[in-house]
Amino acid sequence: MRFFLYSIVLCLLMLPLSACSKASSPQPSPDRIGSVENSSADEAPFTAPSWRETWSRLSATLQKDGLDEEFTLEVFARLDMPPSPIPMGIKVRELYTNAFIPKPKARPPKSFETKLGIPGPWFKGVVTTKNAKLCRDFMNKHAVAFARAELNYGIPSEVAAALLFVETRLGEYLGKHNAFYMLSSMAVTRDPDSIPEYINKLPGAEDKLPWIRGKMKIKADWAYKELKALLSYCRANHLDPFKMKGSVYGAIGLCQFMPTNIPRYGVDGNGDGVIDLFCVDDAVSSLSNYLRRNGWKSGLSVQKQARVLRTYNAMDIYAHTILALAKTIRQLP
Repeated sequence: MRFFLYSIVLCLLMLPLSACSKASSPQPSPDRIGSVENSSADEAPFTAPSWRETWSRLSATLQKDGLDEEFTLEVFARLDMPPSPIPMGIKVRELYTNAFIPKPKARPPKSFETKLGIPGPWFKGVVTTKNAKLCRDFMNKHAVAFARAELNYGIPSEVAAALLFVETRLGEYLGKHNAFYMLSSMAVTRDPDSIPEYINKLPGAEDKLPWIRGKMKIKADWAYKELKALLSYCRANHLDPFKMKGSVYGAIGLCQFMPTNIPRYGVDGNGDGVIDLFCVDDAVSSLSNYLRRNGWKSGLSVQKQARVLRTYNAMDIYAHTILALAKTIRQLP
């Protein structure tokens, strides 16, 4: 009897504790999916999904959007770190600066004289005899790849080599980020609260949060499309997304293609059944295919050649630097 009474009292004491436990555990809020959690998974607050749940939701969305389930689950199971604020933070800073921070009064452009007949200015330190020789040595080392691409697409080998030099120093610098991780992070970073280290440094940002949030949504949606294209490319060509270096915004390979450009312009240059933009043969054929399909043809003036190169990168200095370096290569003894 005494034991029975003790048991009843113990059960009554347990009831309020159980009720408190349930009341203090609200469900995660869907609008916080992009948040970066600083605490560990075990210590993460219940008011927002943990970063593992963030990746799980992104994985599920990609599967619903047609990506192979087994491949997608396996890839995101290996992603063992929270979203990085870097890609969205840098992009927001760039957009905000251009929109709201006054620019210093532009100075009159300096005169730029050249014996090459290519407008300037050019990227500093790129158009040199030393770099032209590096390009020529690279062309000689991969002579078959350049000859094949020039024959098939009509892009001068010097232009293709100069573009590779400007983009990645002929493959020596492929970017310091993992393209899969950067695009995944950008795709889930949709709220200014996710990038406080960037927002807090923007003057007047507290009054522009709706504008910032709108821009973040646009860029997150863009990153999602690039992420889907990247994973589709990796699966189709049996490539590991975790071994794919790229830019902060996910451009990959020697030719720095955005993933959505790969199905449109990517070429298997060496015929091995794989489009691998980290392979010289494929990168040279792919960039040559891109330029040809965007208007390059024999007999174009320098101005029209520059116009085609600006479809690759919109800056005048980019196009003019490539043309000047290509001409320097051509004039080597």
